[in-house]
Amino acid sequence: MNKLFIFLRESNTARFFIPLGIILMVFGVFMFIVNSKNSDYIKVDAVVSKTDLVEEAHLDVDGNHVDATYRVYVKYTVNDREYDVELGELPGYEVGDKLSIYYNPSDPSQITQTKSLILPIILILGGLTAFVGGIVSGINAFKRYKKMKNQEKGWTNGE
Repeated sequence: MNKLFIFLRESNTARFFIPLGIILMVFGVFMFIVNSKNSDYIKVDAVVSKTDLVEEAHLDVDGNHVDATYRVYVKYTVNDREYDVELGELPGYEVGDKLSIYYNPSDPSQITQTKSLILPIILILGGLTAFVGGIVSGINAFKRYKKMKNQEKGWTNGE
């Protein structure tokens, strides 16, 4: 029997954790690249200037409440010039709310809400842990399978 097939059949844990680890690491690396480009962004205080309803509050299929989602625009000033820029589609903001954002010094109309590298690093480490755990689980499952096959041989040979 093919060893890969045995590995896949015998280890549900490995089949779950290996792909999960890969997905988390890829997403973490993607976020790391995006956030590292924002590392020179400068913090500024902004005010929500406008909100447009995108999705009304509702109950999901499980009966859980889902907040309304709005397209949020913020107003802020950089070098005596006022900018009014879309922040994104977010729940919970109302016109007049104050928040901190980060802007690109070479193009102040480019903004982000965060420039932290903590979440990408956590995702990469979590993905690596899940991947290694899946590999170890797969190896252990294969060893158990081999031991069981050797035991079966002993039974068929009358040992």
